[in-house]
Amino acid sequence: MASGKSKNIFYIAIIGILILAVGYLVSGKKDQPTGALIDKSTESSSEPVPTSGEAAGDSEHKTFVFSSFHGENLGGGGFTFEYPANWHNDAQYFSPIRIKYYDMVSVDAPVYFDLISTLLFETSDLKYQITNDKRKSPDSRVKIDGKTFDRYDLIDYGSSGGESTGRVIIYLGPQVTFGGDNYYLVFRWEERPLTIYIPGNDPVVFEKMVSSLKFK
Repeated sequence: MASGKSKNIFYIAIIGILILAVGYLVSGKKDQPTGALIDKSTESSSEPVPTSGEAAGDSEHKTFVFSSFHGENLGGGGFTFEYPANWHNDAQYFSPIRIKYYDMVSVDAPVYFDLISTLLFETSDLKYQITNDKRKSPDSRVKIDGKTFDRYDLIDYGSSGGESTGRVIIYLGPQVTFGGDNYYLVFRWEERPLTIYIPGNDPVVFEKMVSSLKFK
């Protein structure tokens, strides 16, 4: 009988140790994935990498570096500007939410910059828009880092010319030369890109981005 009781006590002790070990492992696994997921969501590597380069800024901003064009290094040319650290960036597109491409030319990013050939500018959609759209406020001319920009604050009527799809702000900048060809540098903000409401899409943020431009 004593031998049977000893075996029972031995088995109970083993079961108790196993229960404690399992409990410890389970409690440890509950904490680890939560922290790992939070870290993963904030890694800059989870964002699309801009084609021209990106540098760290302060805790609230990142610095976009435009230093290559069509795969060619610009050497001493190019420019930089700051954008909110919590915004998404893909090449020349910027948005407070993840950027979606609906086709080759339809992107829901509310902020982007572009380079338009001076030879094609007069027949471009941009030229047509700034010539024909109604104004939200009068046109103005501003200096940014010593460069002259024309600022247009427009009411966008979309391609159909019917009901307004919101406000558009355009900065038409100086001529820049890359690879022997001349371009206009353009920065554009849309209140409702592709008629889509974008939470956190504040024109004040766009104005700060443009005003932070630094030319090399």
